[in-house]
Amino acid sequence: MIADVRILVVDDSRTMRESIVRILTNEKFIASEAIDGKDGLKKVLADPPDLILIDLEMPRMTGLEVVDALCDRQIEIPVILMTSHGSEALAVELFRKGVKNYLIKPFEADEVVSAIDQALTEVRLRRERDILTQNLVEANHELAHRVRELDTLYHIGKSVTSALSREQLLERIIEAVFYLTRVEEATILLVNAETGQLIPELHRQQIEGEIRRASQLSAKELVQRTAKTGKSMAADAMFATPLKKGDRIIGVLLAGNRVSDTPLAEHSHKLLLSLGDYAAIALENARLYENIRQANKSKSEFVSLVAHELKQPMTAIRGYADMLRKGVAGPITTTQEQFIDAIRSSAERMQLLITDLQDVSRVETGQLNLEIRIVDLKSILDIALREIRGQLESKSQTITTNILENLPQVKADPTRLMQIIANLLSNAHKYTQKEGHIHVRVFQQGEYLHCAVADDGIGMTEKTQAKLFTKFFRVEAPGMENVPGTGLGLCIVKSLVELQGGEIKIKSEAGKGSVFTFTVPIAPEK
Repeated sequence: MIADVRILVVDDSRTMRESIVRILTNEKFIASEAIDGKDGLKKVLADPPDLILIDLEMPRMTGLEVVDALCDRQIEIPVILMTSHGSEALAVELFRKGVKNYLIKPFEADEVVSAIDQALTEVRLRRERDILTQNLVEANHELAHRVRELDTLYHIGKSVTSALSREQLLERIIEAVFYLTRVEEATILLVNAETGQLIPELHRQQIEGEIRRASQLSAKELVQRTAKTGKSMAADAMFATPLKKGDRIIGVLLAGNRVSDTPLAEHSHKLLLSLGDYAAIALENARLYENIRQANKSKSEFVSLVAHELKQPMTAIRGYADMLRKGVAGPITTTQEQFIDAIRSSAERMQLLITDLQDVSRVETGQLNLEIRIVDLKSILDIALREIRGQLESKSQTITTNILENLPQVKADPTRLMQIIANLLSNAHKYTQKEGHIHVRVFQQGEYLHCAVADDGIGMTEKTQAKLFTKFFRVEAPGMENVPGTGLGLCIVKSLVELQGGEIKIKSEAGKGSVFTFTVPIAPEK
């Protein structure tokens, strides 16, 4: 039996009450009495027992009326009804109202004890079930919270590690600290490469308030110890974790609640550890990216300088070659004329390379100035087609067009748009055999015009396509070894298209030609 179980006996028969109380007392239950239904309800409301034994038929208030009153008040106490006349219909009615059991008078002591034990066991099992259900619900909520947290940490990690600007990266790390841990303040300190000292790079405080002097001292000491040992540490309401590249300390991430002086939870420590790992990787990536960017900038500046220095001598060479060709220095022989033509042809190729190098350098250093304005694409296309016809005739190539009527105007730099189209047409001409065909199509799709230049030339493999827009890449194919070009044209085209808000794609198959399609934004209607 369960110890200290309190049972209220409700019966208008004193003899019956005393008999039941003796049985309960012998079984170590704590028994109390009520003389009728009304008295019983009053005592239940004043001091609810663990179980009620109540007679069905009583003056003033029947047992069922007491059960109904308890239901109305949403009081859940197990009830066992006692009656002199049992029936199946009565049993159904009692159980429908939530009565746990009923006893038919007269009954034996063991019947009473068995009914009580059964009712209390049912209540106990139901409560245990409810507790387990609640625990399961809470566990599921906690699990869902952890899953969301891990998902958030994953996306924060992606966001942090994808940032290549150092300033942007530091801001994202601090934002992530606040989002994940809800701390009051956070600081990132980085090691100065020259002095080896920890320098605060970024500090953010979410809650205004005075920080105790002791907290200031402990935070400084915490950072120093973390940097020295390379281990995460907690002190007062602060937590510090090292930012490490291998075994080398590159900084410290400090977070805490020095205004409210509330210690961080162990779970927040783990989140900060994970975030510290992401931050260290991202900071190292940003450093390497900056080094590469500076190296590329220096290289581009050098290339630009060399191209500039070569431009004037090349102009002079071409000029003197033209003068010699015209006989300014005296009559020339046929052989000399051939030599002069070779000099001029080489100078022109060098001039083209210089121009391309200057364009690449301007793109890479961000010094390419575009004059974006409203442009008629068809007019530019017509000029480009006229200029390419002479080259096409030299290889007996044909060209056709399919241009949308009433083309809307576009937003672009007209000079650079001409350069894009001319380069794609020239590329199609060079890599298409004699008597080949080129087709130009212009169509509208959404807010862009699409310009496609297709040829039935040599085409290319997927491996070649992957490298096509890189600098100095040339397509290698039988019979194409002497195709002129710098290997910079398509690289420049891609940059020019993207700088004007478009994109370029290629569709090709070896031996079956290629289609280059670029987009240019349509100008808004006035």
